[in-house]
Amino acid sequence: MDFVTLAGLLIAFSSVFLANWLGGGEVILLLNLPSAIIVIVGSIGATLIQSSIQEAARALLLIKWSLFPPSYDFNSARALINNLAHKARRLSLLALESDIEALGNRFSSRALQMAVDGTDPDLLSDRLHDDAIRIYDKRMKSVSFIESIGGYAPTLGIMGSVLGLIQAMANLDSPEALGHGIAVAFVSTLYGQGFANLVIFPITKKLSGYVDKELLYHQLLIDGICGIAMGKHPYRLDLELNTYE
Repeated sequence: MDFVTLAGLLIAFSSVFLANWLGGGEVILLLNLPSAIIVIVGSIGATLIQSSIQEAARALLLIKWSLFPPSYDFNSARALINNLAHKARRLSLLALESDIEALGNRFSSRALQMAVDGTDPDLLSDRLHDDAIRIYDKRMKSVSFIESIGGYAPTLGIMGSVLGLIQAMANLDSPEALGHGIAVAFVSTLYGQGFANLVIFPITKKLSGYVDKELLYHQLLIDGICGIAMGKHPYRLDLELNTYE
């Protein structure tokens, strides 16, 4: 679990409540269920209108990376490719067939299977690059879906404030109720800005970083396995892959 994300969320929200408390505000005024519903549920609904259920499902799976990020160990990948290169040079490319399932990565297993099957190295490189880009584009669509939620949130917050003011104006004959109603109304604006800038946008930034790292990791695997298929010397191949980190 990525405790940095949890710590960041805790610090961000604590700063809001602390500032409100230091300013003499009541914490209870910041807790408003209708405001949360119109901002969070409304933003998700608006984003669904512009997207498909498949994109929403993929985004839901991707968002878990913010707490449980994928692991891309470049050093281990380089060491594995180096061992495979030595084995292929000592025995043959076909000898790597027993290592396909042991790779533990769907992308690298498919790449090595194609290499063992005798796919032309140039054709292999092109196909794997296309696959890597397709994976990247699909991931970024999910990131864009999540980012769109943050784009709608501030506007939905303003709409919530307008609704709250309409309700508050119904209590013009009661100054005390009117003041409380106006205070609660502006909580929706706070929720909209806070949900977008303290939750959604930081998470999408982190997810974009993971997606970029995944693409670089796939590039390492492509160059390594294609190098093995071309018969490159293991030491030369290792030098070329040392730039990936």
